[in-house]
Amino acid sequence: MSSPASTSAQEGDLRAEARALRPLIEAQATPTDEALTMTDPLVEAFEKSGLFHMMVPSALGGAEADCSTIMDVVEELCHQDGSVGWSQMANASATSYCAFLDPEVAREMVGDQAGAVFAGQFAPRGSIRRDGDRFRISGEYGFGSGSEHAAFVGGGGIVLDDEGNPEMLPNGMPAYLCYFVPRDQIVMKDGWDTMGLRGTGSFDFGVPEQLVDPKYTFWLFDHEVKTGGPFFGLGATALAGLGHAGWGLGVAKRALDEIGRIAKEGRARMSGGALLDQQVFQRDFGERSLALSSVRALVHEVYGRMERRLHEGEVLGKPDNDEMMGAVAYMTQVCEEITLWAYRYAGSQGLRNPSLVQRCFRDMMTGGLHIFVDRKSYEEHAKNQLGVNG
Repeated sequence: MSSPASTSAQEGDLRAEARALRPLIEAQATPTDEALTMTDPLVEAFEKSGLFHMMVPSALGGAEADCSTIMDVVEELCHQDGSVGWSQMANASATSYCAFLDPEVAREMVGDQAGAVFAGQFAPRGSIRRDGDRFRISGEYGFGSGSEHAAFVGGGGIVLDDEGNPEMLPNGMPAYLCYFVPRDQIVMKDGWDTMGLRGTGSFDFGVPEQLVDPKYTFWLFDHEVKTGGPFFGLGATALAGLGHAGWGLGVAKRALDEIGRIAKEGRARMSGGALLDQQVFQRDFGERSLALSSVRALVHEVYGRMERRLHEGEVLGKPDNDEMMGAVAYMTQVCEEITLWAYRYAGSQGLRNPSLVQRCFRDMMTGGLHIFVDRKSYEEHAKNQLGVNG
């Protein structure tokens, strides 16, 4: 369902902008891997296309696109290249958090500035204490995807009192604070030399001790939408899930397309004849094609249903968030299996560089380790379904 701020023409334009970037993204795939971060031509292209701000409130000059559009755009970009698509989705979702910041500050940070994007890691790895009317923060973080070209970098942590005990919010949840600081106030480090997703710029970074105004912060477990429409009521974790959903679908679809191409070009297995003519391959390919369509429908249905409820004035709760996270985790599980299957059938054509099916395999097996798609979310979803108290 489209949000009131997003016209069908605008949504179509975002999808078209993503498709139009294919020649550039595919040409920059290897340079991006070598640089370990998005190259300058790609950063400039994303700025001009408006895709960095596809999840920014329209009141701040962004597209404020709906769930379906966002997943489609990320899926398209990740079909082109998993690393580039991952970096873009990380920037887009982090920048969407401007909706939870003080409106005046949010406008200063991103308002009508196509190149102003956020990055960071919002895990509770920081030290945070109150200092007068501000927060004293510091911390060591990892996996800051897209941080190399970000204007602001974020972190998170539990606010502790003078005795070192965690503060609690009025809703009974821990005071889990997320914050942003200008990129020049952090220390970029290395720590990103991996099998896959090499070009995502997911470097480690440190946040030296400093004071942060509350206007640059929001509570993860009790967020308040301060700019933008009901869409942002999904909350920070579910907003990130949109990108993860599109990423998995795009990489798995590319892997399936690549093994199909390899089969059509005549790949044969010793004593087995042409792959294209083998009944087992045909059956497996058909099954995985249907499986991919099924999990694609799943994440679109779950997110679409949540979005409709938000536009009807409902407030989402933890069970809703658990369902969204569980759906994305299950989708990723299926996409991992599809990609591994394609890589195995590629045989020696998947071993030698450059190999697109190998790239899909490396990216999928790296991204599939992300904490967001940890299958523990199945347990949380099951507890809600079974009425089991956590």
